[in-house]
Amino acid sequence: MGRYYHLSKKVTDNESKEIAKELQSLDDVASVEITEDHEYIKIVTRDDQFADVMGNAVNICSRIAKGVELSFARFAFE
Repeated sequence: MGRYYHLSKKVTDNESKEIAKELQSLDDVASVEITEDHEYIKIVTRDDQFADVMGNAVNICSRIAKGVELSFARFAFE
């Protein structure tokens, strides 16, 4: 099971790709997907432990997309 998070502002294509690339490189992340409209990010972890992953995700998104914030939107059932 994964989770969708809403991005506080739209990100560019380049920012989206860089965010996904950095998140995918984290050990506990199974998959990362940013919606086509760049409003949501779907993250699936390997062990369903989101605390550490999301701490990193918040920092990565804020750094790459200049202050973008994440807020939980809904669960993603596979």
